[in-house]
Amino acid sequence: MPSQRCLEKVAVTGATGFIGGHLVRRLVSGGCRPTLLGRHENYGRLLRGLEGHVQWTTCDLLDGESVRAAIRKEAPNTLFHLAGTRSRGEAADCAILNFYGTAQLLEESQKNGVRRIVMAGSAEEYGTQPGPLNERFSLKPSTGYGISKALATKHALALSARKSCPVVVIRPFSVYGPGQPANMFVAQAVDAAVREIPFKMSSGEQKRDLVFVEDVVRGLISAAMAPRIEGRVINLGTGRPRRLRDVAERIWEMSATSAPLVVGALKPGPDELCDTWADIREAAELLDWRAKVDLDEGLRQTISFARVQYGDKVQLCQTA
Repeated sequence: MPSQRCLEKVAVTGATGFIGGHLVRRLVSGGCRPTLLGRHENYGRLLRGLEGHVQWTTCDLLDGESVRAAIRKEAPNTLFHLAGTRSRGEAADCAILNFYGTAQLLEESQKNGVRRIVMAGSAEEYGTQPGPLNERFSLKPSTGYGISKALATKHALALSARKSCPVVVIRPFSVYGPGQPANMFVAQAVDAAVREIPFKMSSGEQKRDLVFVEDVVRGLISAAMAPRIEGRVINLGTGRPRRLRDVAERIWEMSATSAPLVVGALKPGPDELCDTWADIREAAELLDWRAKVDLDEGLRQTISFARVQYGDKVQLCQTA
């Protein structure tokens, strides 16, 4: 991958999120000083220690004037658009931010000469089709989140075709790693193992393509620099499906926890029954990218991070 020092005037939305936080850390370590676009300044645990290495600009994606002012003020050459909501209860919430907010940002960026827009899509855009899932599949989302992301992708590709909007859509599959939100499977299992509490799960027969967050960040940066890929959609995954039961059992082995793993205690929802994994040939061809971090190494880092976080919480309670 070329040196990311060639990335100048980088802006990031969603920097306080899981993937966004890791991306910002990688950009800073590579010599960039990115501008973070958000409603307010918030470092959180993933951005902690980066004060002075980034700058914040107010940008509310639901306010067209705010978006316009932020893009005109910063005039980024490269924009990573990772902001969004995974709200599963309210489809309208997903549509408002994931589609409407994205549409405003893309159109203002295109008007103001942004060289490359790297936009995060989602494997949920494919719905429940059998894998391996490739970028030429029809989109058949079955959740509010998946529908909103599919609409955003379709709009992005239409803008690219009609107005030469320089956007690339990156579709990560089941991303995991240090600092993952607690509502995701690997994070829930690791948290239970570290805290020594029972973990109830379904039979875990469904398979997922688990890709480590640092590999995804590497793919995003490659997408910002690769030539002539505007208007493309690119999957990021390992190309290898794994049973969730096997993943949970490996977490239990690696963490040496004494907590019970209760397999079969929960009934999976209809959207959780299908197997999902990526066809990754486009990423290899267009980005020269393949996942490098194997599952054991990724879980080791995730477990170590969770132990530090849990230890910090215990220490705070003891000194309170």
